[in-house]
Amino acid sequence: MTSKLRFNKACITAGVMLGLMLADGAQMAFAAPMPLSSMRQQKQVRGVVRDKNGNPIPGVNVLIKNSNVGTTTGTDGKFVITVKSPSDILVFRFIGFLTQEVAAGDQSSIDVTLQDDVANINEVVVTALGIRKEARSNGYAVSKVQGADMTKAREISVANALEGRVAGVNSTPPATGPGGSSRVTIRGNSSLSGANQPLYVVNGIPMNNANLGSAGKWGGTDLGDGISSVNPDDIEDMTILKGAAASALYGQRGVNGVIIITTKSGKAGKMQVELNSNVTIDKVNNFLDFQEVYGQGLKGAKPATVDAALNAGLSSWGSKLDGSPTIMFDGVSRPYSKQGNHIKDFYKTGSTFSNTLSIAGGSDKTTYRVALGDLRSNGVYPNTEYIRNNVNIDLNYKLSDKFSGQTNVIYAKEVTNNRSNLSDAPGNGNYAIAFLPANMAASYLAPGYDAQMNEIVYSADKFSTNPFFAANRFMNNTKKDRVLGVTSLRYTPLPWLFIQARVANDYFGFNATSITPTGTAYRPKGSLDLERNRQFNETNVDALLGINREIASKLNLNFTAGANLLKKKDKVNDVTASNFAFPFVYNPSTAATKNSTIIEYNKEVQSVYGSLELSWNSIFYLTVTDRNDWSSTLPKKNNSYNYPSVSGSYVFSENIKTNWLSFGKIRAGYAQVGGDAEEYKTALYYSTLGSNVNGVPIGDIDNKIPNKALKPLKVTELEIGAELKLFNNRLFGDFSWYNKQASNDIVTATVSAGSGYNSALVNVGKLENKGIELMIGGTPVKTANFGWTTTFNFAHNKNKVIALAEGQNSMLVEGGESRTEDGFINHVVGLPYSQIMVYDFKRNAKGELIVNASGVPQRTDALIAQGTGVAPYTGGWSNDISYGKFHLNFLIDFKAGGKIYSGTNANAYAYGLHKETLSGREGGVVVKGVTEAGDAKTTTVAVDDYYKALSDISVLYVYKSDFIKFRSLSLTYDFTKKALGNRLNGVSVSLVGRNLFYIKKSTPNIDPESNYSNSNAQGLEYAGLPTTRSFGVNLNVKF
Repeated sequence: MTSKLRFNKACITAGVMLGLMLADGAQMAFAAPMPLSSMRQQKQVRGVVRDKNGNPIPGVNVLIKNSNVGTTTGTDGKFVITVKSPSDILVFRFIGFLTQEVAAGDQSSIDVTLQDDVANINEVVVTALGIRKEARSNGYAVSKVQGADMTKAREISVANALEGRVAGVNSTPPATGPGGSSRVTIRGNSSLSGANQPLYVVNGIPMNNANLGSAGKWGGTDLGDGISSVNPDDIEDMTILKGAAASALYGQRGVNGVIIITTKSGKAGKMQVELNSNVTIDKVNNFLDFQEVYGQGLKGAKPATVDAALNAGLSSWGSKLDGSPTIMFDGVSRPYSKQGNHIKDFYKTGSTFSNTLSIAGGSDKTTYRVALGDLRSNGVYPNTEYIRNNVNIDLNYKLSDKFSGQTNVIYAKEVTNNRSNLSDAPGNGNYAIAFLPANMAASYLAPGYDAQMNEIVYSADKFSTNPFFAANRFMNNTKKDRVLGVTSLRYTPLPWLFIQARVANDYFGFNATSITPTGTAYRPKGSLDLERNRQFNETNVDALLGINREIASKLNLNFTAGANLLKKKDKVNDVTASNFAFPFVYNPSTAATKNSTIIEYNKEVQSVYGSLELSWNSIFYLTVTDRNDWSSTLPKKNNSYNYPSVSGSYVFSENIKTNWLSFGKIRAGYAQVGGDAEEYKTALYYSTLGSNVNGVPIGDIDNKIPNKALKPLKVTELEIGAELKLFNNRLFGDFSWYNKQASNDIVTATVSAGSGYNSALVNVGKLENKGIELMIGGTPVKTANFGWTTTFNFAHNKNKVIALAEGQNSMLVEGGESRTEDGFINHVVGLPYSQIMVYDFKRNAKGELIVNASGVPQRTDALIAQGTGVAPYTGGWSNDISYGKFHLNFLIDFKAGGKIYSGTNANAYAYGLHKETLSGREGGVVVKGVTEAGDAKTTTVAVDDYYKALSDISVLYVYKSDFIKFRSLSLTYDFTKKALGNRLNGVSVSLVGRNLFYIKKSTPNIDPESNYSNSNAQGLEYAGLPTTRSFGVNLNVKF
């Protein structure tokens, strides 16, 4: 046995013994012999616990006050407990209900009706490791989103359903079509180059949510992420652990916050069948507002020959549209006039059909829920299809009075066909369709290929792929099979003590095929750009001991100790090939050029952790947690790292008895968490390439210098907050302030080429996030037939890069070089994260414009910062209005303070499509400036030369990305029981809408939420898939 394992076991043993000692304290008297008189008085009391509607409540804790005796109600609400004396007081506690006390007296039968906890004073939330705690005890911010809120006007991915709903959570929707990845951050970004998205935990299973492939500055395809596998209809609720104190028990994986997803489970009683069906149609948002006065051409002239038309390509520097016959790229003469709407003529009306059928029920021993889900979405990009099939099985079983268990299995199969290329990828059909000259109808390019299956070329630039050819002939298909499974067994020898063992597994198999077809203009023989097979498996085994009991009068102990073993294996096999022996056959075995790589990543993390909470009289709470991880991805001397936290809360409303104050609490928390490195970054590793020389395989090494002294990322956070509930919960508020400091960030630093490498991994990055979060709401109106509940949330995160590598002031993340036209994303010391860097007009000391010999404005030699691509201000306003059987729900959200660089507008200048380029069309543009020598110079510059030059001065295309959006709307009608008859328990029909319209936006020609990547390079827009708005109907039937 290794010293590390011995230490782990010692820590667990010590923690367990400490907890038991604290729990017993001086109260060992309960084990003393019972006097004969007491034995004569003890008797059994039986009863049933129901809610106000008369329904039995399973799982209610029934305790004898100030003792260790207790039990829980069965699925039928019944209980049996032995009391020692008529003076004993029975205490009944359950989540969502007010605690009730009843004197035993001489009664042998006691039936109890629990009242709803209207003010949520005893609300229970799921915290780290799945531990359920009273919300009043938390010394940190926790937010909960109900599953019903995500299925009214639904998104395909549940991550996008968080937009505008939770203060401090910034959700960025994908501009990549159905099945695309999402980006969610909590309280800003904590890493300069590493992961910044939170950990998703589904029913206690840590879920891998890595992006399976994304577009970069040279383009690419978004291959989706992990969270898209979850069916929204299966979700009971989502709990967001925002701060470090909340997520510290998850160790290095919780450094960016944690989103805990709890799926629905069955309830004891009659079997219930539920069907939820949703149908929506998707329409493209067309924000393009280009000039339609001038058509295709160069130097003010329309094409006169086929070659001239091909050379003009996407350029709209021709003459005024006059309807005269004009030769085009295919030799056909057509009217030189405005031709249709390119966006409407290319993109289709999308549709999404979603159906979930569930069966749930159970007995006092076992409850179950089985659900089948089917989602089919046809995207607006031609031939795009996304299919998701889900199976969710949940079992809860009571083996005896002391043994219980739970098993949950989620299976998801996702198939996506014809994902669109994005950004600067040559096969990106979104690029050309956006910039077609006004006189060129989209239909002229259809179907994109001729009888020999060769691309119909419309431009001399072969890399500007015919959009119909890209949509009809390119192949970007993926398939993913995922299984999330967990089973746990809990032993409860005493009402205040439990021991739990749990095994969880996350597996997925992923296949991707990307093909540039035979006949492509820029690659006539075609190519297999990617054939990927990926097998991922992660197993988590943990053990947990919990103690929750009163150890002295009014003093309660809640102690938890545990250990976890994580083992991860990720194997990726990539194949590329070209120069095939046969056209239209993309088999690597027939290719003259092929390359194959196999990479296997293995990781192990051993952990021990514990939590100690002391509370006095349900007023004062103090919680201390600690976790230690040992990671295989860090050097041995630095592979152990610790995460301590301390938090507390004071429920001051218990000491202030007024009619208007229902609940009041102040809280504070301090914690330190961290993150480890990716696999194989601490040593030099060799790999073999698929190619060879004379039959001898070629070896390769990484171009980064390995760091044997690498340390984990460290994040320290202080949080202070307050909660108020007034007038019997008619008004509530929650406020948080936090200061989060990230240090020892693992970043890539440039090194001298003389070293034989071009970069090195070092611990130098420092980031700071400070902010506030506010949520206020209430029920302004509540009558027998009418109710209105409203909630407003707001967050401001102030982020700053504190330090990079020694002597380094700026770190390139992405941009430049490609057709993003000189827009960059850098991290800059002293400025917020994801800074947009661009070129400005070059001026002398007097501020005069500097021009070249041709009179064209010049740009600066150095890049200037123009703002962050991550909005610092976020928020939303949600409303639920009910009148009789009608329910109206809508959400408006906003973002402000961010910027976006628009490659679309930069290219619109270069091509002569932007409305600003109308100025100077007839006589040129008069430019006044000075030469580098300072001599005054006034020149009339040809209009195309002038605006093409301006397309390189990228400051012109940076805009505020502020917006206010009407995000979602649903109108629901619930049919009465009388109208349904005996066979149906409930039917509701909803009209729904999603991403409906912008109330206000600041970006011309583009959607302010546009993006082609969900990487750390936020703030670049260029040739992504247009965003959509959705309308539809939802039907819910309960049998």
